[in-house]
Amino acid sequence: MFLWYLLDNLARPGSAEFFRSHRDDPGLREWRAQANELSANDMELRRRLEKLDAEIAAQAGATLNPNYLPPGIPPQIAVAKPGDERTPSTGGQGPGLGALMPVLVIGGGGLAFLAWRRRGTRTARSMPQGQDTPMGPIGTAGAMLRHKLSGESYVPSLFRVGMTLQADPTPFILAAGVTKVPQPELGGSNSLVSVQEVGRVEGGTEDLVRLHLSGRRGMFQLHLDSEGRPDECRYFALIDEVTPADQAEWGVWLDPGEGLIGWPEFETKDGTVYSRAWAPGETRIPPRALEETIEAVGGTRHLRSGAMLYARPTGAPSPAPDTEYLLVSAVEAEGKAWVEIHAGIDVNPVALQLA
Repeated sequence: MFLWYLLDNLARPGSAEFFRSHRDDPGLREWRAQANELSANDMELRRRLEKLDAEIAAQAGATLNPNYLPPGIPPQIAVAKPGDERTPSTGGQGPGLGALMPVLVIGGGGLAFLAWRRRGTRTARSMPQGQDTPMGPIGTAGAMLRHKLSGESYVPSLFRVGMTLQADPTPFILAAGVTKVPQPELGGSNSLVSVQEVGRVEGGTEDLVRLHLSGRRGMFQLHLDSEGRPDECRYFALIDEVTPADQAEWGVWLDPGEGLIGWPEFETKDGTVYSRAWAPGETRIPPRALEETIEAVGGTRHLRSGAMLYARPTGAPSPAPDTEYLLVSAVEAEGKAWVEIHAGIDVNPVALQLA
């Protein structure tokens, strides 16, 4: 995925130099073989590869640095870690992927990134005439412009159960290793994610729309402007869920004087500290009371929650997300209650191709 990102941003300082310096890496060689195969039926991709080759050729004779990274790119984004604990070995089938030497990140995620970039041209040619076609980034911008010129509002009714989004994987690539936010599961090579439930949140100072993904493990939370168009988007992933056993345990979370939800700071199990983003201060404040109406295939249900948003700077260089959020909520629905902890980052709403 990182290689597709660089190819799509050759004007970024160091992009071509990264390809040149790592040209002997087996991961890059495998990626280039994939790219060459795909370019046989994609003129735009072929043009980008030719431009890359021309820039590499212009640097012929320069010293190779196999450890080179573009300015501002952390190593964990560009290369795999040896002995990655997230990829255990599979006994009896040889060493796991984590035991291999560091190689460049490649594979299905890269194909997903390419599909996102190509969507506006390839899909338009393959869809039967008369059907609605998904739009690429330029098509999305054009649709938003048409909404603005025509006066048509981008209202919540346009969000529906079963709709698909094509999410830009770039912010998740750049957030890897510096936040707790896992990348949403993209739908194979087409980068699509399906909206399983649509939630409309009331409470606090603003109304929100939540597009819940499969299994409610992640959601895109949208704030709409006065004309009903998304002007802010955050992706939240569920990272922990707790069901307090009794009143005493609930007091740990909701006690009016010392409850964790609403305390000036929140510390996760690994010791990471987040400061309160809603009404910062030095004393505890009550959680915000939120009401969420959720539409799903099986009908509509209602969730009540007391929530607080926390945040911390990631310290990662631009263009990586500069803030990681933590949404901590005591949730009640259908006679049950539990605590959810979501980690999140900002996402450009235009990249979701909602228009």
